[in-house]
Amino acid sequence: MGQEGQFATLEIPVRLMIKNPISWLLASAALVTESSAQSVTHRWNFNSTGAATNGTVIPDQISGATGTIVGINAARTGSQLTLPGGTNGQQGNTTIAAYFDLPNGIVSSKTNFTIETWATIHTSRSWQRIFDFGRMNINGSGGGEVSNTSGNPAGATSRDNLMLVAQRGDTINDKKIVARNDEQGEIGFDNSIATSFNTQYHYVATYQANPDPATGGRFTWFRNGTQQGFVDTNFPLSAISDVNNWLGRSQYTNDQNSNISYNEFRLYDYALTHAQITASGTAGPDQFPLPVAVADSVTMRHENKAKFPVLKNDTGEISVSSFTLLTQPTSGTAVITPDRQVLYTHTAGAPATDTFTYQIQNTSGQSSTGTVTINFTDALKISNGNLYVPAAPPVTQYAVPNAFNTLTFNQPVCMATPPGETQRLFVCEKGGLLRVITNVTTANPPAPTFLNLPSVLSGRGEAIDTGSECGLLGLAFHPQYAANRFFYIFYSVTKSGARYQRVSRFTTQSGNPNLADTGSEKILIEQLDDRDNHNGGDLHFGPTDGYLYISVGDEGSGNDDPVFNSQRIDKDLFSGILRIDVDRNMSNSVEPTPHASIPLESGVARFAIPKTNPFVLPADGGNWNGSYNGATVSGAVRREFWATGLRNPWRMSFDPVTNILWCADVGQGAREEVNKIIRGGNYGWVYREGTIAGPRTTNPTMPANFDALYHSPPLYDYPRGGNFGGYSVTGGRVYRGTGLPALTGKYIFADYGSGNLWAMNQEGAGNGSGIQRLLGEGGISAFGVDPSNQDLLIADIDSGVVRRLTLSSTTASSYPSTLTATGLFADVTDLSPSPGLTPYTVNLPFWSDHAIKSRWVVVPDGTSKFINNTAEGIWTFPNGTIWVKHFDMEMQRGVPSSKKRIETRLIVKNSTGAYGVSYRWNETGTEATLAADAGENFTLAVTENGNPVPQTWRIPSRAECMICHTQQAGYALSFNTRQLNLQNDISGIIGNQLTTFHQQDYFTTDPGSPNLLPRHLRPDEAEASVEARVRSYLAVNCSYCHKSGGTAPSSWDGRANLTLAQTNLVNGTANNSGGDPLNKLVVPGDTAHSIVLSRMAVTNGFTRMPPLGSNVIDQQNVDLVTTWINGELNSREDYALWRTGEFAPEDPAGAPDQDPDGDGSTNAQEFLAGTDPNDGASAFRPQLAPGEENALTLSFPLPVNRSFRIETSDNLGQWTPWDVPGNEGIPVPGGVIEFNVPVTDPLRFFRVNVMEN
Repeated sequence: MGQEGQFATLEIPVRLMIKNPISWLLASAALVTESSAQSVTHRWNFNSTGAATNGTVIPDQISGATGTIVGINAARTGSQLTLPGGTNGQQGNTTIAAYFDLPNGIVSSKTNFTIETWATIHTSRSWQRIFDFGRMNINGSGGGEVSNTSGNPAGATSRDNLMLVAQRGDTINDKKIVARNDEQGEIGFDNSIATSFNTQYHYVATYQANPDPATGGRFTWFRNGTQQGFVDTNFPLSAISDVNNWLGRSQYTNDQNSNISYNEFRLYDYALTHAQITASGTAGPDQFPLPVAVADSVTMRHENKAKFPVLKNDTGEISVSSFTLLTQPTSGTAVITPDRQVLYTHTAGAPATDTFTYQIQNTSGQSSTGTVTINFTDALKISNGNLYVPAAPPVTQYAVPNAFNTLTFNQPVCMATPPGETQRLFVCEKGGLLRVITNVTTANPPAPTFLNLPSVLSGRGEAIDTGSECGLLGLAFHPQYAANRFFYIFYSVTKSGARYQRVSRFTTQSGNPNLADTGSEKILIEQLDDRDNHNGGDLHFGPTDGYLYISVGDEGSGNDDPVFNSQRIDKDLFSGILRIDVDRNMSNSVEPTPHASIPLESGVARFAIPKTNPFVLPADGGNWNGSYNGATVSGAVRREFWATGLRNPWRMSFDPVTNILWCADVGQGAREEVNKIIRGGNYGWVYREGTIAGPRTTNPTMPANFDALYHSPPLYDYPRGGNFGGYSVTGGRVYRGTGLPALTGKYIFADYGSGNLWAMNQEGAGNGSGIQRLLGEGGISAFGVDPSNQDLLIADIDSGVVRRLTLSSTTASSYPSTLTATGLFADVTDLSPSPGLTPYTVNLPFWSDHAIKSRWVVVPDGTSKFINNTAEGIWTFPNGTIWVKHFDMEMQRGVPSSKKRIETRLIVKNSTGAYGVSYRWNETGTEATLAADAGENFTLAVTENGNPVPQTWRIPSRAECMICHTQQAGYALSFNTRQLNLQNDISGIIGNQLTTFHQQDYFTTDPGSPNLLPRHLRPDEAEASVEARVRSYLAVNCSYCHKSGGTAPSSWDGRANLTLAQTNLVNGTANNSGGDPLNKLVVPGDTAHSIVLSRMAVTNGFTRMPPLGSNVIDQQNVDLVTTWINGELNSREDYALWRTGEFAPEDPAGAPDQDPDGDGSTNAQEFLAGTDPNDGASAFRPQLAPGEENALTLSFPLPVNRSFRIETSDNLGQWTPWDVPGNEGIPVPGGVIEFNVPVTDPLRFFRVNVMEN
């Protein structure tokens, strides 16, 4: 197909004079919680007098629930209940110092709560309690329950409890808050606060559940309105067996009962806000804060809906049942929603404002009235303080923040530290820089360049190869580095037009430990490599033997074909792990067998082969019997091999405790595997892929009983998809740090493709109980260790950072658990967007398995703008921008009324990049709940033409979201000029979306006329060439990864603005050819060997691309690409091919700049115009002829796959694009192009620019 790109433009002026013959972020305000609309459920004011003996019952003033005095010497003063103290809990009810026993279940029956009391501590009592709710670890009445008729529960401790300790130990100022469940370890927080005896204090404790209550919540306590501490529980309130709900007594029988007076005790079924706590404290016991309804306002567009929390800014104590609407608005309707907000719907007229009023009351019946004003606007950008989408994603148990604050790298792929050092960390960048963090313990460490490999190589006519999986890949320091300063690297190099994988030794400068001696390189291995992937490239010195271990892949291509390197030890140094003696201790080693990949110095290799390697014969000091896979091996044996049968052992590591070598091997299309490497182990490739059959059993022939006799099966292998799946395993490390004790001794590894990060037992996953998914993070390329503390470090090649595996700073999360709670939709029943959430659509949706998608966007504060200063590139977005995409599925294909709500996704731009979350809709379509971090799979019972076609739907993990929505792709894949350039009705504003967004102040730059801007094409737009439609499909579905600077291997570029030649698609070499050298990316006229089509259709042995987001084949576009390959592409001519049809071979008249027919057009222009270069009468001559009434027709013929741009001028000096529909430069299918020119147009000249695509 050649060099079309050099003939990109043809400019031919057409001089036509025409006279005029006839006349999110996202709002900063928090979402109102249900707390504002909840109630006091229990209240004991202790204002009565009377008996205070054991068994005395005091009912609460709200529900009449009974509390019971247990024990002796309590007193009721008429305003307080005083407990005497004086004993511990190891007493019977007739001798124990009195305490107050509240009803069973008052805690476990709630999701959230507030405990409030006014209490006075009179004397010191070790470990006396304000309250302690739960049960003991004894089996009495009620299973751990103690009552006023129980015996002595001596020696008991707590099994479940939530407690506030008035005095921790013997010091009255020391306090403690504790949560415990099922006799697990206490979750506690200690603090100290000055406390005076005989002084009344206001104590409050709140529990706010996580968005998923089953995961726990935050237990917080306050004194006199000041927060004192909190703990995050890992269990819900419902898990607590609260049969001993006590004031003044502990579940621990050794603790002292309390000498405390309680003025009042209240229990709410929600968590009071800080403001409410302060107001209640001010009101004091026996009083409830007056409710104060504060006026509210909202801004919205006509004929829309708005939902707002009118109680959010109200103060005082509010009873749930009291919230009512007093008056309705005049131009719409208002209703109270189940979550105690108000939904307003505008229904009539075009008023400037509308109003309604509401009333609230407190528990005492005191009321307040508030007014809500609705202000109407014509703007789309509306500041909405009622949206709640946090700037950070939901909290997981583990986190992977940047280990070094703001430090970044360019594609980090390996990390290492010299033996014995505790401060320096060396990081390999794939591009060839080796950088050193000189002190990992500093907050913002620098990372200067230690070795600039590209500079070293360029000085001698070589270059580092960074294509695909090539680059600077491995680093290891000699065990005696402190003495000899030797370090070793594995890198890819191009010299004399060939690619090599090289292992070299360098030396650090003697006078500067942070700079390499660039002239010190000694090449140990230089292996010719015909492919640019499956290189392995990891280096490690054995912790006990001091030998260098080197991982090497099978050279590349699919099925190890046609290179045939696997299951061979008599060929080259591919497909295994090598072990060499870099010190050449010849008493324990032998010379390597001569090979072209082993450079010699004075006739001697720079390394030797340990005699204990598995393929050393007894004659040379080894114990090998000369057989491999049961067959005698003759000829030169590659004795460097320590293990064989590996496809792409990308990363490996030694466990520093057991010294076991762990290695993860990247699979082809079915399985990924983790291995414990043993001497002479054969890990199966290409006969096996993981534990299943591999793609080939020939060249060489697989021996009988291979599995039983020769195969070392993986410790663990996994398929694609799901929480424990992926498609590119990244080998990890056995965790030996101290900061994460639950992970000690576990193998931590990841999958680059799925973003899953796992911890696995040393014995493997077993039936699944031995492996745990920790979290998701895309781009994980390698693991390392912080030398200062043995923390696990993670190289993120996509984000360009080194991350640290840590526990999250909190297990509590305020992330909305439902789509309703985000506030993004005013009404989820019909997905009416909230004010500020603007709908949009796209020209060509990404294929999503027949799903029907809707889209919205919101900018932070309703004021920020998109930086859209490019018509072809990605845009820049302000932090807080939120994109929302909703998925429906027709359960009967082609029947719109059968649509079912499936999923709603958010992408949120923030200061660190972006994150994604999904909400899964319930079966009734009434609510969507936050999907798990790991994603979810479920089956849709779809039918087509009456036949069942069950369809698996995948809600992506949060890591999977960001594998596609990368920084390189602009985060929002469909928010760009080509996708938004179309007509649409946006909330009543009809016009081109780009124009609407500009007029509504979303853009920093005027995008210009949509008539002149590019756009993507649907597959059914026959007015464009088939190729142009194919190019749009590839751009939308592939180019977010497959482009220059993208995250995929750089074999081709799918962006639509490039010429076809620039994409490298046609006859381009893929990273995986499927084992057939005839397979290319796209082969004209040959669908069977066109890999792009095979990936789309999942044929010819190829797996699916894109690998995420789809389980169903896009048959319409498979057919489109098939038509292109067999049709337009098969007959497509580049200039070289066109020239051979028009000129004799080597005829100089055929040069692009020649004009053999003398018509004023060069050959290059004749090629673009489709005219005859040897006939002066055959020329590109646009015509102007009478057309429709009051119009002329401008026409010109063009070959297929030419685009054009018509320009006009009134002086032949300054030309501007003609601003009319159809002049956007879309490649044409060939034929005559026609434009109507109104005769009322002003006098002007026209010219046509023609481009090849």
